[in-house]
Amino acid sequence: MKPSQLTRRIEELSERLKPVPSEGIRVDFNSFTEPEQLVLLKNFELDDKYHSRWTREAVLENKELILKGNHIIISRIMELFLFAMPRALMLDEIEASFFKLNFNLFLQRWIECQKNVSKWSKKDREDFLRDMNREPKANKKHKRVGEFVGEENNN
Repeated sequence: MKPSQLTRRIEELSERLKPVPSEGIRVDFNSFTEPEQLVLLKNFELDDKYHSRWTREAVLENKELILKGNHIIISRIMELFLFAMPRALMLDEIEASFFKLNFNLFLQRWIECQKNVSKWSKKDREDFLRDMNREPKANKKHKRVGEFVGEENNN
């Protein structure tokens, strides 16, 4: 194939691969095992029954089923992520191992943070949001520097 033909072919493929609006990610229901499908169907029934009228009692009454459904979905999404990302990034076997390790470490840190945040008072939450929304200051070299709670900006 001549270079001009290759360039034209790449341009044609690029045109076909342009991003298109999406309604979100869809997971094929048939990709789940039969027991998983049954749990998910029960969750769909609960969602139809309660829709936007979930009460604390309804959640507690169906807690195990809800958690099992969430576990199934989260596990599959993580499995897909850990399968697709190393390939998309063209990682070799060692790099893929580090990717998986760091993803799992991220999840552990995030769970720990969630446990800590759940103990925060309303004031702690408001203070955090206020600090997150604060504009970063510019240092003497006109670079933007982020602010951190409890630390002074010594630039």
